[in-house]
Amino acid sequence: MKNELAMSLISRRHLTEEVARGQIDALSNFDGGLVRPDKWSRFEPIRTPFDLVDTREPVRALAKPQGNFSYRKGRPIVVSGTMWNLALPSDARFPSPVFTNYWTGEIDGNWASKRRERVEAFVTDMFHVTESDFGLLTTRVDIEAKNATPMRPSYKGLTFKSGVPGLYSINLFSDELADWLDLANFPVQLGTLKRLPFGGYSLKFCDDPNDATTVDVLKRQRIAIDWFGPDKFFDIRSPDRPVTLPAWRPVPGKEK
Repeated sequence: MKNELAMSLISRRHLTEEVARGQIDALSNFDGGLVRPDKWSRFEPIRTPFDLVDTREPVRALAKPQGNFSYRKGRPIVVSGTMWNLALPSDARFPSPVFTNYWTGEIDGNWASKRRERVEAFVTDMFHVTESDFGLLTTRVDIEAKNATPMRPSYKGLTFKSGVPGLYSINLFSDELADWLDLANFPVQLGTLKRLPFGGYSLKFCDDPNDATTVDVLKRQRIAIDWFGPDKFFDIRSPDRPVTLPAWRPVPGKEK
C-alpha cells in the first residue's frame, strides 16, 4: 500500500461466536461490500478465499482465546486488517487483559482519498459494532511516531494499560471514556467535537488524515492532552511512567 491509513478499535466486549460473527458480517456488508475481504487466514500468507455465505470457520478462529481473523481486499491490496481476540484460556495462570477485542486495519491512502467520507463512516460504524471505548483513524506515519521507537516497536500505547492511546487525526470515544475525560467541555478551538448518533463522540483535529503530522495539528493535540490531563495519556517519550486509568465498569456477558 502507499500512503496508508491506520485504524484501531479497542473494546472490552467479549468475543463470543455471536459477537465474532457480528463483527465479520459488519465488515463484509458495510456499504454493499466496500471493504469486503477477498481472502482471510489466521496466519500469513493470507490466501484462503473468503466466503460471505459461510463464515463458520473464520468465526471460530476469532472466537477462540488468542485467536484472530486477518483479511485482505483487492489486487493490489487496498484494505487489510486483523481482528484480535486477546482473551486468555480459562486455565491460564494470569487473567485476561481488560481490553480483549482489538481490531487493527490498514487502508491504501490513494484509494481512501477518493472515498474519504465512506472510510470515516466505516471506522465509526465498526466502532459501534465492536462497542469500543476508543478508536482512531490516522496515517501510518502518525501512529508509528506516537507508539514506537527503534528500541520499543511493540505499540505498547495501544493496550490502554499505559493510558489513553494518544490523540490522532480522528478519535472516537465511548460515553464512559468521554465522561471520564470531561469531553463534553472540550475547547472548541482545538478540534471538532461531534456527538455520534449511536452514542459516543468523535474528535477530529483535521479533515484530511494526511494532515495528521502537520505542525498545527500536533500543537493542538499537545494542548488538548494538557487540558485532559497528561497523566491520563500514553507518551512514547516516557512509556513506563505511572498513569491514571478509568475505573472500568464490567461489560455484560464478559467472562470473569
